[in-house]
Amino acid sequence: MNWKKMIIGALVFSACTTNQNNLGLTNAEKTYKIEKTLFFGKDNNMVDFYTKNDFETIWKDSLNRSQLISAIIDSRYDAVLPEKYPLAQLIKAHNNYNYLSIAEVKKADIHFTETFFRIAKQLSTGKINPKKMYGDWEPYHPEIDYKKILKESLENNSIYDGLEEIKPKNKLYLSYKKAFAKYVPITSKDTLSEEGLLRKKVWVNFERTKWIQPNLGDHYVWVNLPEYQLHLIENGAIVDTHKVIIGKKSRRTPVLSSAFNSIILNPKWTVPPTILKKDLVPKASANLGYFASNRMRIIDKKTGKQVAPENWNAGNYNAYRYVQESGSSNSLGQIKFNFPNKHMVYIHDTNNRTRFVEKYRALSSGCVRVEDPFRLAEKIFKIEGKNISKAEMDTLAVEAKTKNFSLNKKVNVHQVYLTAVINDAGEIQILNDVYSLDNKLYKQLIQ
Repeated sequence: MNWKKMIIGALVFSACTTNQNNLGLTNAEKTYKIEKTLFFGKDNNMVDFYTKNDFETIWKDSLNRSQLISAIIDSRYDAVLPEKYPLAQLIKAHNNYNYLSIAEVKKADIHFTETFFRIAKQLSTGKINPKKMYGDWEPYHPEIDYKKILKESLENNSIYDGLEEIKPKNKLYLSYKKAFAKYVPITSKDTLSEEGLLRKKVWVNFERTKWIQPNLGDHYVWVNLPEYQLHLIENGAIVDTHKVIIGKKSRRTPVLSSAFNSIILNPKWTVPPTILKKDLVPKASANLGYFASNRMRIIDKKTGKQVAPENWNAGNYNAYRYVQESGSSNSLGQIKFNFPNKHMVYIHDTNNRTRFVEKYRALSSGCVRVEDPFRLAEKIFKIEGKNISKAEMDTLAVEAKTKNFSLNKKVNVHQVYLTAVINDAGEIQILNDVYSLDNKLYKQLIQ
């Protein structure tokens, strides 16, 4: 179907019908009150908007209606499927607006408004909410007042521009948008061939760019989980790259954005709930020597006193904290990078550095382990304005005393999940979908 011809036809027909109604007021010249009962079950944005507008019809202007239709058609360039929107009904209502009954005008008005809010949200934040789909994904939610945008767009006859303005404009989004236009003709559903796989990868990752905050910061760490790499970015340029180990498939590393607030040398390790239940309790129950061999102290939560392994009550394991002493054998290694997040994860060294040579590195319990962490810390300290050299850190590490360096959140951290990486030349590298997330997302996008 040629959508461009449809919209041109709609505009021409609308102009003709407006000129033919000179004898009395037409629907395009009237405002009707909509019964409140027609809003039962509708979105809150809808109800609030019409409440503030005294429940009057708002789409009588032909230009506003035609611009919304045009915006829906052109949204295919932003990975939106126009055919999933009620285009036929909107175009019919637009063409015949002056011949609609009062009841039909009211229903059409609600239909246009519902469609505006729906496509505005999809253009700005994507079709899918990853928090609902994955649980361990913390997407960026832009603060957009869709009701204000609709109000101003209607008043200024700028519906198309209003929707254009809320689309992401950052470099990452635009690079995937360009690739989408090149590799993803909407009409093709082939995902089996090499070209089809590329098409699917571009599509799902273009959607994911809508979930990443547009302003990454002047200085940040970028960890693309399927890439098994950490990049340190300063003023838009990669200044350092490190291999990383990420969470295994059963204990995925969460996708999130934050900022470093401290670096700890010779950290102690408090065992988190998941590892406690699945690892420590079964192993320690089988062999109480587990605590001594792992330099683990058992602390009673109520009294704060240390408990001897032989007095430990495995059946009430949650009554204790389990703290591993600092040192080279500590599970966190000799350095830990903290950043606020609800998943209790962080970036850290490891006591098993040989595993960085492995190609498949989804091996941890959720945190990110980084190779050569002291080199990374030295650069972060420099950005923070702290004159702490790698040699000084090495000396402190040998002393095995815990030292906490507070940071001022000048370096952001972004843990992302992109299985198709696009370089500055537009070349696409396909990565392994280590957590098997692509197929589920793709099926949702094409529905």
